Amino acid sequence: MTSAQPPVKIAPLKLEPRIQHYAWGDPAFIPDLLGRPRDGRPWAEAWYGAHPSAPSIVHTPTGPESLDGHIATDGMRLLGGEVSRTYGTLPYLVKLLAAAHPLSIQVHPDAAQARAGFDHEQAAGIALDAPHRNYRDPHHKPELIVALTPFHALCGFRPLPVIEAMLDRAGEIRDLLPRLGGGGEDLSNLLAAWFELPDRRVRPALSRLLQRIAATPPALLTPEFWMLKAQQALGSGAPPDRGLLFLFLLELRQLQPGQALFLEAGVPHAYLQGAGLEIMAASDNVLRAGLTPKHVDAEAVLQVIRTGNPAPEVIEADASGAYVTPAKEFEVQRLTAIESMRTAVSPELILACADGATIQVEGVDLHPTLASGEACLMASGTRYRLVAGKSVWRIGVPL
Repeated sequence: MTSAQPPVKIAPLKLEPRIQHYAWGDPAFIPDLLGRPRDGRPWAEAWYGAHPSAPSIVHTPTGPESLDGHIATDGMRLLGGEVSRTYGTLPYLVKLLAAAHPLSIQVHPDAAQARAGFDHEQAAGIALDAPHRNYRDPHHKPELIVALTPFHALCGFRPLPVIEAMLDRAGEIRDLLPRLGGGGEDLSNLLAAWFELPDRRVRPALSRLLQRIAATPPALLTPEFWMLKAQQALGSGAPPDRGLLFLFLLELRQLQPGQALFLEAGVPHAYLQGAGLEIMAASDNVLRAGLTPKHVDAEAVLQVIRTGNPAPEVIEADASGAYVTPAKEFEVQRLTAIESMRTAVSPELILACADGATIQVEGVDLHPTLASGEACLMASGTRYRLVAGKSVWRIGVPL
């Protein structure tokens, strides 16, 4: 938007998030943040966005409707010309995530892989909601996770000498795997060999490893500690999961509130425990490698996983509260004080995570107040003043 253009005078759209009750979710964090009663179920994620898998609900003068449907009828006005022409919809998805138990080992495809995989499965006639579907949309999924509580994650491969040393600690499975040489190709071969092994060899070896570790409780937050926790989360009757190998292969990262990780395509990762704000390109493409009862497609994982890149490092916000990433679909900033008037140069999502916020839009009588866990979407070109509490987040598109 240039200075010659008048500000857009559209009231902010309040978003009602869609809740996902996945088994690994925490029963307390999200309902407490949203001011809702705990109901005993795991509250894993609250989605704020327009992804068709679980679009937010917006309340309009004509009644409630899904955000993706609202954008389909009024997208140019809400998104602005550039975002509308480039993406056709809201290009980012925001989630509150709360994990009481480890998530699956997973990777996300890059843009070309996502398009090719989606087109292939469409041509094969696989239903979008089929359990064995890998690609649910044609988009990539770079993502940023910002810790809201102490947060533990696996992400990216350890250096090869460290992996060798880690595997030597797991003698029960060490002899099932080839030795590593000096390049990422050898790590790819190790993964391929592991997935090709029959269950009759893998499961007894993992059982012996788990029994030995459980006999002497491991130190807190070690790979062995998380190995026991991950297997326990699958249930007492579940066979040992071959995704447990990744506890020895991947780096462990511990985030304090406000610290973040950026995960590019091909980076293997798993969130282990904690609550965070997750911002990503609007995609639901997840390729799983283990630690889950859901569909695991080892061949698809091996096509996407990148073994030669260094593991992601912890990111701190800059002086303005922004997290610098290479993502083209989103930018993220934490606001902690009263802000002066600003103009949204893209569709901006404002999410309050503590103390709430008040938004004053120039030329609009309605000034919504956001309670903890509430969000609204500002149309591109809106000129507004935000009176923020301790933890208010602004997500937009970098233009």
